[in-house]
Amino acid sequence: MRFSEVWKTSFKAIGKNKRRSFLTMIGLIIGVSSVITVFSIGRAFENYASEFIGLDQFDNSVGYTFTPTDKTFTESGLDVFTEEDLNRLESISGVESVEYFNNSQNGARYADEVFDDATNDGRGNSFKLLKDEGSPVVYGRPIRSSDYYNENPVVVLDQTAAKSLKKEQPEALIGQSVKVGGHLFEVVGIMKDRETGGIIGTQENYVMAEVPINVFENYFDSEDHSMVQVKMKSNANIKSVSKEAENTLKKYGSWKDFGSYRAEDLAGQVDQLRMLLTSMTLLISVIGGISLFISGIGVMNMIYISVSERTKEIGVRRAMGGTKGNIMTQFLLEGISLTLVGGTIGYLIAMLLGFVISMFTPLAVRPDLFTVTLAFGLSVVIGIVFSWLPAKSAAKKDIVSLLR
Repeated sequence: MRFSEVWKTSFKAIGKNKRRSFLTMIGLIIGVSSVITVFSIGRAFENYASEFIGLDQFDNSVGYTFTPTDKTFTESGLDVFTEEDLNRLESISGVESVEYFNNSQNGARYADEVFDDATNDGRGNSFKLLKDEGSPVVYGRPIRSSDYYNENPVVVLDQTAAKSLKKEQPEALIGQSVKVGGHLFEVVGIMKDRETGGIIGTQENYVMAEVPINVFENYFDSEDHSMVQVKMKSNANIKSVSKEAENTLKKYGSWKDFGSYRAEDLAGQVDQLRMLLTSMTLLISVIGGISLFISGIGVMNMIYISVSERTKEIGVRRAMGGTKGNIMTQFLLEGISLTLVGGTIGYLIAMLLGFVISMFTPLAVRPDLFTVTLAFGLSVVIGIVFSWLPAKSAAKKDIVSLLR
């Protein structure tokens, strides 16, 4: 019998008892849809976290810090890492670039400053430094690119900061000047407070004011010279190059006699975070996979019942020259066909759930080749594994006993 005919016969056998087949598939549909949904959400969360936090900027990077032995060193205002230190690090083979660690996330710059006349509201003092259009405002206007090019000393506050400066009618601050670190800035707008209850908390969630970046840099030293970020070349041995850089600082560093230099493996920390996110996804997916195991037992039970109901059919086929392999293939294909149909329905439901989740969350849950392969791979594996024993028992039955 040709393979195509065996396959058609398998679908006909499943269709003879539609209710039983459908009830068996329900468990598989739930199992596949739950695993694919959880796995897709996990992958989307990994991508979201990586993009939102800006993990890519730390790839192949090692940070270096300096710890002085005397606490008065930090009060001296001296640069911890000098240009000479940076030049020495850049000359090391395998180093692509060296720069002061700037307080940036996902391409945006941040800095800490305070309003001189504001009451303490218990929050951080994070300023977002802009070149282009700022956040939408409730009153006034946002920061514009023209403010950057004209170096206008303007600021946009959030509502809480505005209330801390002027409790009654904070909107009256528009057009007035406020002091930031002893320098006057004109308030041009008041924006909504940032939401701090998101999926991931970053510095963006704690922004209380926005100013043009060049104006801020004219007034304040926004570059942190207490840490440098060394980016390695893609083909470099990060461990050996970072060790050489650390030894260079310990031997030739500008302040080697006043403290100790230490390496911070930024790339390693990022890899650990990514590994943690991936492990969480896999763990939750495995928990969801328990339902697949239970549904597989249902498939096995159905094939066993099908074998017991079709003993005479099996006997006739064996008597007409059908081999044990033909009988085994027949029931294996019935199990695989059943699980493939259930897996397809489960995958479609998972994609529908992913679309709904994408509508109400910042996660982009989209189908991809991997999840398609996973869904159909799981379906075939369950069909083979849980149909094997019933199919084998059908093939082993004695022809005489089958025809009685």
